[in-house]
Parts: sequence; C-alpha cells; structure tokens
Amino acid sequence: MKRYIFLFTLLFAFALAFSGCGSHVPLIEEDEEELAEITEPTLRGDSENKEEESLPVQEPPEEPEKDSGKEEETAPVQQETPKEQESASQPKPVQAHSEGTKGMVALTFDDGPHAEYTDQILDILEENGAVATFFEVGRNLYNDPDAVRREEALGCEVGSHSYRHADLGKMSAEDIAADLSKADAIFQEVLGHTPNLLRPPYGSLNKAVKYTTGRSIITWSIDTEDWLSRDVDKILAKVQEGGNLTGQVILMHSSYKTSVEAARKLVPWLIDQGYQLVTITELITQYYGDQVLPNGTYGYTYFKNGKDVILPPDQPKPEAPAQPEEPVQPEASSQPEEPIQPEAPSQPEVPIQPEQPVQPETSPQPGNASPQENSDGEPTAVPPVSGDLSAA
Repeated sequence: MKRYIFLFTLLFAFALAFSGCGSHVPLIEEDEEELAEITEPTLRGDSENKEEESLPVQEPPEEPEKDSGKEEETAPVQQETPKEQESASQPKPVQAHSEGTKGMVALTFDDGPHAEYTDQILDILEENGAVATFFEVGRNLYNDPDAVRREEALGCEVGSHSYRHADLGKMSAEDIAADLSKADAIFQEVLGHTPNLLRPPYGSLNKAVKYTTGRSIITWSIDTEDWLSRDVDKILAKVQEGGNLTGQVILMHSSYKTSVEAARKLVPWLIDQGYQLVTITELITQYYGDQVLPNGTYGYTYFKNGKDVILPPDQPKPEAPAQPEEPVQPEASSQPEEPIQPEAPSQPEVPIQPEQPVQPETSPQPGNASPQENSDGEPTAVPPVSGDLSAA
C-alpha cells in the first residue's frame, strides 16, 4: 500500500513539474524579444541614450522672417548698434583705424547755445586753433545768438538739434517737418541760412527722420556721457579709452560746466596725440572721401566701422568722385641723356730729352788701352791721349 502511495505521489509530482515547465515557455520567448530590442543599439555601437533612440526626431522650428522696417520705425535708437558680423558692406579703403595712425576727429556739442558755456568752449577752441560742430536747439538760439554767429566766424559748423529737443523718432513725418520748420525760421533769422545737418535728440530715428527731412542725419561713435556723469575725469576716460580715434565723432554737450572743464583738457590732449580736429562736413568729405548727402544717415556704423552711408531704398548711391590721375611718368627713353663726360685731357707727352752729348771716353790709364775696330774690323791700337780735353 505504501508503495502505491509513493508511486502516486511521484507521478503527481512529475505532472506538476511538467505543467509548470510548459507554462513558462512563452514567457522566456517574450523575454528574449525584449532583450533583443534592448541590446540592439549596443550591437550598432551606440549604447548611450537608449530612450532617445525610440523618440521621434524633432525638426528645428523655422525662424520667423524678420521685418527690417518694423524695428527701424518704432524703436528709438540711442546709437546705432555696430554689426560686427555683417559682411555685406565692406569697410572703406580710406579708413585708417589701425593702431598708431592718427588723423581727423570731429568734436561735437549738443543742446546749445548756452548763455555762458558756449562762449567758453569757443575760447578753448580758438586758443588751440581747433574747430567743432555745434548742434543747436532752435529755441535756444535766443539765449546767445552772438555765440552762434561766432561759431561760424571761427570756422566751426552749425547743425540743427530740432526746435525744442523733441524725440523725433516717435513723431510722424508731418510733426517732424513742423518742428524742423520752426527751428529753421530762427536759424535763418540769426545766421541768414538754415543748417543742412540734423542730429535727432537722443539719437532717436525712424524712417521719417531718415528719409523725409531732406537733411543729412548725423549721430556719433563715441558718447562721453557727460550729461550723465558730470565728472571731468570720467568724461576724459570715455574718449581716451576709445582706442584709435581717427575718423570718429565725439559727442559732448555745451550745457554743463563740467563739460566745459573737460573740453579744456580734452582739446589740447587730442592735439598732442596728433589728431586734427575738424567739422563733420570736413570729416566726411576730406577723410572718408564721400559727399554729404540729403536723407543720408551717417551714424555709428559709418564713423566707427567704416560702413557705407545709409540711404533711402529708392535713392541710388552716387558714384565716388573720380580721383585725379597720377601724372604719367615719362618712359626711360624720354629721359634726357646724361651729359657725356668730357674725356680727361690727355697728358702732354713727356718731351723727348735731347741726347746727352757723348762724353769723351776717359783716357785709359797707362797699361789699360782698350782695343778699337777699324773699317776692316781689325783691332787697332789706340794711342794714349794727352792734353786738355775741354779744348776739344
């Protein structure tokens, strides 16, 4: 009986074991498939970022097209941002910004005339034989009209800084024209003419300022921030830290005492450094070799980076004035021949010295008679000579 029970138990155990093995066979196959999927990147040589392998590739979003005119029209610009990476406009060959070269610099003063400080600045310029460009506010001309006349008398240049120092970049073309017209009326009254240069207050620009005023728009390349610091040392440092100043435009103001004191040091320092102080028009025409064009914008990229003047889209850039041709060097054959050097005078021949008279032979000493030859070639005896030879 016990034997039957043992056999039954043994059979039941085998049955359980067999049924358990059969139920696990599919699971093993599934594990092998998952293992193959996991190890497949490893087989391709890429064992990192396995989760990223299964994610779809994200396409980079396309950049929206830029509206070149929108920002230009709405955003006031304190000074034009240099575009170092821009290669469309190449630097002008006339530029000489390399270290060690010195040339023309334009010093400019805004917001005048001031009843006291403008004349002090003019005194500094006159003492140093220098000039500057003054961008004057129209309604301020009544503060000291004589100072504005003196500016031109000293060879300085006068430009407009609007009628009331308004932010022209936020105004319509009609309002801009009205503001500038009021300023022009006062310039005409004081100077007898109107300026063709315009510096918009704050350097604020829009398309109407650039393209509709009929003026040449002038900004700057070095801002001393004299209105902000009102500190002489900081004003000077802004200029002295600017590197090579050749071809650049320095912005100052004539309405602060500290600006006057800074100019008192700055003007002779620039001259000592070898720079020539010129007006804006002189800088553009003589240094850059360009014309001062109406509706042309001469700003940071022009004075600092040597880029071309900004013109309205429908206004072609004028051709550069023809440079005078260099005189043609005459060909070598046309050069006058070198004068023929006269031959050295022939040395007179040494005169032939007359033959020395034949001295009579010294009478031989007795016993030493020399033989002579007769006509027959036979030797003859020479008798001894006696008597005075000088008589012969």
